[in-house]
Amino acid sequence: MPTQPPPLVSVLMLTRNHEAYLQQAIASVQAQSFQDWELLIGEDASSDGTAQVAAAAAAADPQRIQVLSSPKGALGFHHNFARLLAQARGAFVAFLEGDDYWIEPTKLAAQLALLHANPSLSFCGGRTLVLDQRSPSAKEPSREIGPPPGSYRIGFEQMIDGYSFHFASVLMRRQAVEMPAWIFSQYCLDRPLYLLAACHGDAGVLDQCLSVYRLHQGGVWAPLSPLQRACRSRALFSTFCHQFPRRYRRRFRLALSHILWSYLAEALDQRRRWQSLAILAMGVEAAPALRLLRQPRPTLGSLAKSLLTLPCRQPSA
Repeated sequence: MPTQPPPLVSVLMLTRNHEAYLQQAIASVQAQSFQDWELLIGEDASSDGTAQVAAAAAAADPQRIQVLSSPKGALGFHHNFARLLAQARGAFVAFLEGDDYWIEPTKLAAQLALLHANPSLSFCGGRTLVLDQRSPSAKEPSREIGPPPGSYRIGFEQMIDGYSFHFASVLMRRQAVEMPAWIFSQYCLDRPLYLLAACHGDAGVLDQCLSVYRLHQGGVWAPLSPLQRACRSRALFSTFCHQFPRRYRRRFRLALSHILWSYLAEALDQRRRWQSLAILAMGVEAAPALRLLRQPRPTLGSLAKSLLTLPCRQPSA
């Protein structure tokens, strides 16, 4: 009996406790105008009905949808991703978590056309709408994640400077997807993958909104405090400084300081005095010349605001 040829695109979908959202994510893949894909769903020991939703989808579309479960317990995001990647047969790999979804039916077709026309690109992405459902009144996307306006290509150095693409908007050449040992100890997966892929070639930009990133109480990142986010970001960028060429260290440290400054603003807005002071110290340590010599007034102003903020919350991670 002849074997089926491999699909051109493998869609890797990581899901855990996404019962309320998973069907919409799967349907957004099935709605693509380009249909030569396989969908690999990594169902990571959910405690709700996620496994049943995934199994029903695979039963209805068995030629293209496969579910990988975790009978011995949750693997965690990175190991779940790694097993899906090992099963992927496509020459291109797309990513979609089970609580997000695609909104552009031509997403894969447009991205494949861009990568075929530009062999030097290692991957491409577009803009993502952010839907914050942590508040019951929030029903519409509130902002966008995406590359700087007017961008057509993003190289390695620009990739350091900002978070250009949300994971759900990206399509990568399979050979550009790397999973070195150090990546498994990081809090996130997308940013390291982008930098590793950018070592093989630039990222192309589609000037379109391609996906929706859903913020909800069951998410992993959204519930974290500003200080928790700051500590995880500092550990991530410290790893980058050691894993990528030394000439990029200053740029990594500057990028980290800017990220920490955004968390400082959150901590001040939430009146978390001790967290504000801790994040401020991290931001100065990451780029002392920037904060103390080039921008002394904002730095001292943030320090004064941290010290004078009342009432203050108890220190917490």
